[in-house]
Amino acid sequence: MSAPKVSILTHDIAGGTFTNLCTDLVRGFLELGVESHLVILYASDAELARYPEIPIVPLKVKRTAFSLPATVGYLRQYQPDVLLPMPWYFNVVAVLARSLSGVKTTVVLGEHNIISLEAGIEHRDKPHLRFLPVLMRYTYPYGDGLVGVSKDTIADLVENLKIPADIPMQVILNPIDVDRVQHRSQEAIEHPWFQNRDIPVIVTAARLAKQKQLDGLLRAFAQVVKLMPARLLILGEGPLRGELESLSQELGVADSVWMPGYDPNPYRYMAAGDAFVLASAWEGCPVALQEAMACGAAVVVTDAPGGMKDIIEYGKSGVLVRAGDPEALATGILQILTQPELKQHYRERAMERSRDFHYLRASKQYLDFCQSVLASSSKNQEVQ
Repeated sequence: MSAPKVSILTHDIAGGTFTNLCTDLVRGFLELGVESHLVILYASDAELARYPEIPIVPLKVKRTAFSLPATVGYLRQYQPDVLLPMPWYFNVVAVLARSLSGVKTTVVLGEHNIISLEAGIEHRDKPHLRFLPVLMRYTYPYGDGLVGVSKDTIADLVENLKIPADIPMQVILNPIDVDRVQHRSQEAIEHPWFQNRDIPVIVTAARLAKQKQLDGLLRAFAQVVKLMPARLLILGEGPLRGELESLSQELGVADSVWMPGYDPNPYRYMAAGDAFVLASAWEGCPVALQEAMACGAAVVVTDAPGGMKDIIEYGKSGVLVRAGDPEALATGILQILTQPELKQHYRERAMERSRDFHYLRASKQYLDFCQSVLASSSKNQEVQ
């Protein structure tokens, strides 16, 4: 079978997880000789200039809610063999647009989170997002295939959202540009915590939101500093900043916690820290964890629903502790901070495991899956 034309549909290229994910996938497709577009809602000239090597097609609309007519127009004009929408709301748009356009494009849905938890907990106070499982339940069955970024992501769709299990499904971990991450991790750090290495630094990178359970990490950190000096760097921004700052004061650890917000180069801190920790209540496939491992960080994560377990191979490439248990998290962190040989072991395992996240490998997995879905669809049409 000749290589299909593959287009990715997403929000923008302003930065963040999906910008990196989608540009890396398209870059991989192009290196594999696949004709590919990155279709987005809108981009400024400056944003487009950052990716001169990637064919980007702006739909010239500002909001997803208004993107359906423009997506229909794109499908009719370019007629890609496969459309890969991401995240979930673009899955809904893609299914509707394919139906309205009348083209034969194959839609391979992409799911990147534990949607039942995302809707029921993180978005419980947002009525327009609380009902997203209903939209998914009535549109996902019309997709031709589905890629989930972890085993739990797919299991959640089948068990809790009742998505038919007969749709072709495959787990593919998120891609990262390992070489770029490792190169940027070498940039200098001026902060004094990283000049005097007598006191270890624990690093995390996460949105300051319920899902990330940073309150649990602060409580675990408070237990750690009762036993040894340590510092905690929290990279990221979000709605819970005030609550987390108050909690650090309440726990008496505010002087040892630094929350600088978003940093365009978190990799230098991941590489220089003594441990990288994710205490999340659930995850899809956290890119920050994959990037930290590419930087050679010794990682500690929870066994929460989602892809963290998959990424560290259930403890082979990082420390795995019980979710929602600050004492267990503190114990895992102390293992890394107090056992140099163990820390070095997990650093080496993390670097080795990170090769599996290379964007070219992921793009090949996506391409192989898309071709299998196309082949299956062709056989079904012949039978009919």
